[in-house]
Amino acid sequence: KNVVAVLEGEGPHADETIVVGAHYDHLGMGGEGSLAAGVQEVHNGADDNASGTAALIEVARRLASRTEKLPRRVVFLAFTGEERGLIGSARYCRDPLVPLDKTVAMLNMDMVGRLADDKLIVQGVDTATEFGPVIDHLADRYGLKVTKQPGGFGPSDHSSFYPHKVPVMHFFTGTHSDYHRPSDDYEKINLPGMRRVAEMVADTVVELAELGERPHYQAAKSKPQFRGGDRPYFGSIPDFGSDEPGYHLGGVSPDSPADKGGLKAGDAIVKLGEYKIGNLEDFDGALRKFKAGDKVSLIVNRDGKPVTLEVVLDPPR
Repeated sequence: KNVVAVLEGEGPHADETIVVGAHYDHLGMGGEGSLAAGVQEVHNGADDNASGTAALIEVARRLASRTEKLPRRVVFLAFTGEERGLIGSARYCRDPLVPLDKTVAMLNMDMVGRLADDKLIVQGVDTATEFGPVIDHLADRYGLKVTKQPGGFGPSDHSSFYPHKVPVMHFFTGTHSDYHRPSDDYEKINLPGMRRVAEMVADTVVELAELGERPHYQAAKSKPQFRGGDRPYFGSIPDFGSDEPGYHLGGVSPDSPADKGGLKAGDAIVKLGEYKIGNLEDFDGALRKFKAGDKVSLIVNRDGKPVTLEVVLDPPR
């Protein structure tokens, strides 16, 4: 289950909400999702994502200890089911504690425990016009070398919020050879670095909460994300809220093959090439049958009618 805590705001913007989130699940004994093939061993997930969960608690502690209330409400969310496909965050977006049109920003922490050479990645910086300047001066405050990535879609829970026009940022210290392996353990966590990231995120919440106007959402182009794989790039965002047959889309990444092929949120892919698609797993398996550069026809259900489209697949990302 998701775990939720609320810090109420005070003032004319107190009905607006900033969400701070991190997923607390991992891979158990391995199996699906593990990169240690055939190994049945505890995957502790110290970086992915005990680090984000601990940082979430620290951000909550810091903000709750303030003597004055923030001008906007803060909702802290520990998500379940991220490793199985953003299930917890998608569930929250279907039935939010606070309406999403009153949610002015979502800050996500996933893998924040391996800060090295002061380098931090912040994704989603172009999803609101105010985000870039805030990140720039806080990076200076904390002596961090921030790589700003524009897009709001990526392989973590912020992607559930962005299709609902909620500006998002994802804080991430980078991938490593222990990713999704039993060796992702606590001895390799940079605790002082993780604390700096948590402090920066807490200050980001304060700065956004104190804005005179809510952050201004804008569509942003996505760049390649860190969780790749061997399948060609399609560029779709799953909608986990539907039980109907087909692979249902919550959105598409700008300039992706899916976008260029005319797919859009609400479509349900029921056929990819010669393969029938009943769900996300079917789609994933079918997509792996193709390679970059292939021109693939597909059929989607759109508003109750079948529509035939064509996409040209990109190289893996």
